[in-house]
Amino acid sequence: MELEARLRAFAAFARRRSFSAAARELRISQPAVSKHIADVERKAGVQLVERRPRGGELTPAGEFLANHVLRAQALLAQAVQGVGEFRQRATGSLTIVASGVPATYLLPEVVVTFQRAHPDVRVNIVPGASAQTMDALRSHRAEFGVVGGFAAAPEIEAEPLVEEEIVVVGPPQLAHRRMSRRDAEAATWISPYEGSATRAAVEAAWADSGITPRRRLELPNWEAVKLAVARGHGVAGCSWFTVEGELRAGSLAIVRLRGWKVRRTISIVRHREAALTPSAHAFVAMLHARWGRPSPRRHRRGDGSSPRR
Repeated sequence: MELEARLRAFAAFARRRSFSAAARELRISQPAVSKHIADVERKAGVQLVERRPRGGELTPAGEFLANHVLRAQALLAQAVQGVGEFRQRATGSLTIVASGVPATYLLPEVVVTFQRAHPDVRVNIVPGASAQTMDALRSHRAEFGVVGGFAAAPEIEAEPLVEEEIVVVGPPQLAHRRMSRRDAEAATWISPYEGSATRAAVEAAWADSGITPRRRLELPNWEAVKLAVARGHGVAGCSWFTVEGELRAGSLAIVRLRGWKVRRTISIVRHREAALTPSAHAFVAMLHARWGRPSPRRHRRGDGSSPRR
């Protein structure tokens, strides 16, 4: 029990980076927090916190220990929460991390279906770039993630969900137009924030096609990108899921670019050592039921923009 109290104090400091904030979190005195951390240092035989007049900083050894202790706390909290789901009626919360396209265009519909079937389970979708998703899984802050452009990691396993097509879109007046390499280089390419997996796929496609755009415009998110393209300010490489509604409505059009065939797999990712709760299993099954199939885009013969289901 003493070791648990000491490690809880160290973990609180690691989260807050402040003795006083850690004391408030644990509802104990600041000297008690300091003593607990000193006891851990004495037991470990190494300095964990570099004390300063105002708070302190973790030493390299402290960062190492904090990584393990915080992960252990998160895993224990997940276990306590998950075991309660084995009652007849599932309750609690389910945290899922997802990169931009899945978080915005794939998960919401499944969340609605899941909540109807499991009204006592609160679903929390945490959006973030693929790298942030991996960090959340490693630290056990989420049960699983849904990402595009997954980069392999030894402790993370990936399960393919659906194939995603990246298409080049422009304003309606460019419908069915064939763009040459010279046209592509002269066009303004509009893209979202740095770190977007779709943007990385588009940039890799430029390199494969020998395209070096002369003008680029970066906007905060995909909605801003689509609005700018629809108003005639340029073209963009977008996930089919991102622009499906606009293509159906005619506010955007597919622009054909010779040699452009860009696809990637959207995957469900999880930590190899973490068992999924019943709620998570149920949500994953619903994801596969809704999206576990080939890309939703189907060309009619001779039609570059009309999908068929």
